[in-house]
Amino acid sequence: MEFSEWTKSKRKLNNLDELKKDIIEQFKEKNVLDEGIVVMASGGKDSSTAIALAKDLNLKIEYLIHFYHRWSWDVSKKMVEKISEKFNIPVIFYDITDELLKRTKGAKGSSICRICKNIMKDKAVDIAKEKNIRIIMTGDSALEKVSGAVMNYLRDVYGEVKYNRMELTPVPQKYSKNKDREILFFRPLIRLSFEDILKLMNYYNIKVEKAHEVGDKFGFWREGCCLQYADEDITLSEKLFGDLYKYNKLVTEIAKKYGFRASIKLPSKRIMVVPKKEEYLELIKNALRDINES
Repeated sequence: MEFSEWTKSKRKLNNLDELKKDIIEQFKEKNVLDEGIVVMASGGKDSSTAIALAKDLNLKIEYLIHFYHRWSWDVSKKMVEKISEKFNIPVIFYDITDELLKRTKGAKGSSICRICKNIMKDKAVDIAKEKNIRIIMTGDSALEKVSGAVMNYLRDVYGEVKYNRMELTPVPQKYSKNKDREILFFRPLIRLSFEDILKLMNYYNIKVEKAHEVGDKFGFWREGCCLQYADEDITLSEKLFGDLYKYNKLVTEIAKKYGFRASIKLPSKRIMVVPKKEEYLELIKNALRDINES
């Protein structure tokens, strides 16, 4: 399977066979080909496709870890359960609600995703250590900011960015600093564009049910959770989280029914719909009017 021109030119990766070869070489180079892997599984297209690719390579996935909180979408858990059954991999469900409330105290809306991701990485490392596993797999793609950190690490090690060494690195290095064993992060999709991930998803026949939210990256439609729709300058709180869930659950249910995407920012109540059509905005406005009057 050939990859996009962007991936070929920007990440020096031509096709799926080349990616498979590069990944196996990296595992052999670090002498971890037979070691176990834990996966941070969100239930979305990226982590699900990464799991399919790793299984295709006969890598040893021991556990899926699905992090959730009180305001998570039910569909995410449902999708992880399907992937678990499809590939016969046990799944650990881990509730981060208390830790999320603790770490977001006094924080602004703009920081919610960063805080949540840090909690999940911290807990994934803890769980991996408990299971005597040191490889943590994620669905990070070329869209993620961590790509830059991985490239900087490769420059430090090799004096240049060796693109065929991007998938298996100890980045972020804080988890390995002054430790006896290096914690490795395996990102099989880190060089791939959005277009290539969709191709891989179809190639492995991965079906993902959507929540029908707008998502955090327009045009790429990567869904996450309702908490990302907190206004950037608002102070985060448990009440705000509850409202974000209540209102976004309502608008996504309408969006799913009529075949579009919708989200609402709070407390500003700014409505976002994709495609941006007046009829869709009216559907959402009418539903919000009904819930406010009830």
